[in-house]
Formats: sequence, C-alpha cells, structure tokens
Amino acid sequence: MLIRFLRNRGYLSEEKLVFRIIIPKLYTMRIWLKKDLSIEVWKLAGPVVLGMISQMLMNVVDTAMVGRLNAAALAATGLGGMLSWLVLGTLGGLSMGIQAITARRFGEGDKEAAGRVLDNGLLIAFIVGIICTVFFSQGMSRLFQIFSEDPVVVAAGSGYMFYRLLGGLPFMLISAHKGFFNGISKTKLHMRVMILNNVLNVALNYALIFGKFGFPRMEVHGAGLATTLATIAGAVYFLLIALNHNKRKTFKYYRLNNLDFPVCSGIIKLAVPSGLQVLLAMTGYSVFAAIAARIGTVELAATNVCITIWSLTYLPGAGLGVAAASLIGQKLGEGNPAKAEAYGWESARMGIIVMGMIGITFILIPAQIFKIFTNDATVIQTGIIPLRILGMVQVFDATGMVLSQALQGAGMNKWVLKIELLMSWCFFIPCTYLIVIVFGLGLNVAWIVLSVYLTLYGTIITAKFAGGKWKTVKV
Repeated sequence: MLIRFLRNRGYLSEEKLVFRIIIPKLYTMRIWLKKDLSIEVWKLAGPVVLGMISQMLMNVVDTAMVGRLNAAALAATGLGGMLSWLVLGTLGGLSMGIQAITARRFGEGDKEAAGRVLDNGLLIAFIVGIICTVFFSQGMSRLFQIFSEDPVVVAAGSGYMFYRLLGGLPFMLISAHKGFFNGISKTKLHMRVMILNNVLNVALNYALIFGKFGFPRMEVHGAGLATTLATIAGAVYFLLIALNHNKRKTFKYYRLNNLDFPVCSGIIKLAVPSGLQVLLAMTGYSVFAAIAARIGTVELAATNVCITIWSLTYLPGAGLGVAAASLIGQKLGEGNPAKAEAYGWESARMGIIVMGMIGITFILIPAQIFKIFTNDATVIQTGIIPLRILGMVQVFDATGMVLSQALQGAGMNKWVLKIELLMSWCFFIPCTYLIVIVFGLGLNVAWIVLSVYLTLYGTIITAKFAGGKWKTVKV
C-alpha cells in the first residue's frame, strides 16, 4: 500500500514495483566490494568519515563527561546537543549545496567557476552565521522547556544551548570550506580541522565542566562554551589552511569580484532543501525524545544516550554519502553517468558492511556500550532493548544514508526533502505519539516504530537511486 501511495503521488513514477527493482539491483550490487572502486571511494571517504566522527564526537564527549555528574545533567546535555544540532545541522545544508555545484564544475574542468562557488558560499555563510549567533542562541534556549518538564533539566539545557549556538558563525565558515574542498576531493583538510576541534573540546570540557586549571565550575553550561571555543579555533585554522593552500592560485578563490548573484542563487536552491531535510529529520528525533521525556527522566536519559551512540554509527554512512555525492557530481560533470552509478553502489556496499558490523555490536554488547556514557544502572537497563532494536536495522539505515546523499550530490535535493517529510511527519512522529501518549505502550515499542521508519526510508531511497533519473539532473 505504501508503494502504491508513493507511485500515485509521483514519488516513484519512473520505477516499477519495488520487488522488480531493488532485489535485482541488490543482486547485481553483490555484497562483496570491487577493489578498484572501493579503494578510490575510501581515499575520499576515509578522511570524511574521520572528520565527521571528530565533529560528532564533540557532542559525544559533552554527553560522556557531563554524564559523570547526574542523570538530570545527562538528560539536559543530550537533549540540548540534539536541539543545537537541529539548528546547526540545518544551516550546515549549505555545505551540501556548495559541494554539489563545486564537484560538477570541477568535473567539467572549470576550476575558476569552482572557486567562485566557495566565495559566494562564504558570503551566505557569514550572513546566516550572524543570524544564528544573534537570534538562535537566545530564542532556541528559551524554547527548551517545551521538550522537558523537569525544571533542573530545563535550567541546565537552556544554558548549554545558549553557549553552543554562540558558535554559529564559525560553524558556518567551516561548513562552507568543507563543501568546497570535499567537492574537489581534498577531504583531508576538514578532517584535520575537526580533529583539532575535538582535542580542544576535550581539554576545555575538563576545565569548564569541572572547574580545573583556575576556570570556573560551569558544569553543563561549561560543556556548551567549550564546544563553541573549540569551533572558533577550528574556523580560524581552516581559514589559514585555505589561505595558504597550493590550489588557491588555480581556483582563484578569496576574491571580491567572484561574488555573483546567480552563483549564490544556485547554491541556495540546493542548500535550502538539504537544510530543510536535516531540519525535518532532527526535529523528528527531537520530538521523539520529547515524547520519551513524557514517560520519565530515566527514559529520556536512556533515549538521549541511544541517539548519541546512534550518531556515531550515522557518521560512517554519512561520510560515505559525502564521498558518493562528490564522486557522482564529478563524474556527471565529466559526462560519465555509468561511472557515477558505480561509485554510488560501491559506497552503499561499504556503508552496509561498516554499519552492519556496528549494528551487531549493539545487539551483542549493549550494556557495555552504554557504560561508556553513564554509570547509572537504571538508565543502562532501560536503554538495552532500544539499542538492540537499533542494531537490527543498521543495514537499512546505511543504504538510506549513503544513497540519499548520493541523490543530493546529483541535484535531487528537493525529492529527498519530500521523502523525508512524508516518512518523518506522516508516519514516524504520528505513530510514535499514538504508541506512547495514546496507547501507553512504552519506550521499547516506540523504538520499534523508529526502526520501521529507517527501514522504509532506506528502501524508498534505494528504489529511487536504482531508477536512474538522477543521471539527467542539471546543476
């Protein structure tokens, strides 16, 4: 019925029934890797994965270190980090728009046009970053009470979000540079920046959370401030790297005469759907956490730890998706759609293997993984079954993650946004509300609903990629 609904609405209009496409495609994909393609994909994806792991580790480190305080602090930091990323992740859609156009121009051999993309992206990043710093840091922190009724959690989480969102401008500058350099296959640069960020974040967390080395003891608020200070240092470092990069003369970026309205408009047309897609997904997970909070603080803490752990498994798939998007954009620019498709399937295979193996650990040793983030026995016991449920659908999550970014790299950002809207807000959130609030079936059943959502999303995205219409999209 779902496939019929999607076909009637035009979302799968060029595909046949799913069982006529996905099963043959999975067979032709084969589960084993193709050595030549996988090496080329991993040379690009490896640094992306490491860089994204370092980026998300900032949230993980905040959660793990604050988790040594108490359950309320853990709940506040986990939810605050998720809500902060709701804003920053949405604005980070700029990176995908810059990357898609840069990769296409690079593949076409027009390097100066690729350089113009960076300068126009930086202009957008500066404007949006200022808005984030001035308005979101105040507004979002005041909305924290919507997501929790515990006054201790609200007080701690609001301050955490305020300090995190003060780093909006440096975050946007990093995103713009990341999109450009990923688009020209220089992925190691962002990796270096994010490793620096994470090292500084750990040190500053220790100083500001616990009041070490003469710093004030700020606890949860200190975790947010530490992350922002580390992000500022990372943005400065990225600017210095780009300023002194040996490709600067070739691509001719950092020039005022590169500013061009049509280029800005092209970036925005791709960045806005990508950002909104992240917004819908992250809002969905935030609402999911808010529904869990209605069950109790322990359930909220367990859910936040599960989502934090999930963010780490998300990253290999997202990193491989970034690599696929870059390679697909370049190959389409070169006029080689067959090679572009081969890169897409190879990236998906790698994602299935990596995330599938991680999923097995979730099933086998959930309690041991939970202990990394908290020593609260009640929180650990509550989160074991949800983490095992999550482990069972990692393969579907991998295909959805990798191939959705591959489609965005080809310019199908609006289509991916539509599917996210349909699956998150017409299925996932309504069903979770009914399960928890109306029928009172509890946290474990809510996580089953989330797993069904991931499975359906991955299946639909795979069908779209298999259809091949993305090969004709102009960017």
